[in-house]
Amino acid sequence: MNTALKPSDVAGASPEVIETVAAYFRSEHWKRAIDVLSIASEPVYHAHVYIETQIHPMSLEEVVKGYFAKTGRPVHRKIEIFTSGQVADAGSIHGIEPRGMPHFDLLWKYSPDALIKASPRAENVEYWGKSYMDAFLARYPFATELTPEAEAEVEAYFAGPAWAKYCELNEHPDVVHIHANVETSLHPDLIRAAALKAMAARGWDIEEAVPVAFQMRGQMHGKIVFIGNTPEKIFDIAWAFNPTVALIPSTRYWLTTENPTYDARTMAELPLLLKRDPYRLLSLAEIEAIVEAI
Repeated sequence: MNTALKPSDVAGASPEVIETVAAYFRSEHWKRAIDVLSIASEPVYHAHVYIETQIHPMSLEEVVKGYFAKTGRPVHRKIEIFTSGQVADAGSIHGIEPRGMPHFDLLWKYSPDALIKASPRAENVEYWGKSYMDAFLARYPFATELTPEAEAEVEAYFAGPAWAKYCELNEHPDVVHIHANVETSLHPDLIRAAALKAMAARGWDIEEAVPVAFQMRGQMHGKIVFIGNTPEKIFDIAWAFNPTVALIPSTRYWLTTENPTYDARTMAELPLLLKRDPYRLLSLAEIEAIVEAI
């Protein structure tokens, strides 16, 4: 990072642009996000930060990485950028994991009137920690032990075609994020343990696996988030409670209508989103000046 760089030194860049973007990363909204990521009273499994912006997401990714490097918590994993499966005209800078902090997503929509600002939505910083997930999971009468019949059903799922397809897609370089969709009466900890065993057998190296909830069609649903080193992606198993089964592939569609047993985001959707609006790409010099000004 060129620490001597000033906004006035950057050819072709407006000092107002550099200061406006830098000011967001000094704003109360961003400070709230950092406060959430810094919670020490309980484990925080995941967080969302919502913004509206005209800055191209690839440029924002570099600013975010520069910010955390400057503050001594460099981002140490690959970040993925893709479109939202639920919110029209929205995207996600996904899987930002500063060293020593939980991973989070920076979710954006294009702003017609601001380079970058906090989203006006009521909950523009949200997170899922241990207390939230304990309360969420307590709503369901999960089985916490495997009967022989349930164990056979779990083994059948992880040996079956739905799981094989999920793994195949997750290993494909064009797939940037994927959910396996299942129905279950088992506590997610049981699914997590069986999934980690199946992933290890496939040669995957998993850094962490945590419970998270997400909103779909106005309701909260559960999932297990796997932070992979091999493949270096973040991928999920989303579950719906069904008291009549132990573990089966989903029989209903979730986020997309391609296949009820999985939802995948690929590299193909992002260009279609970005060409709708005149996003601004920042030069390396502009990015360096912004980070220096934060």
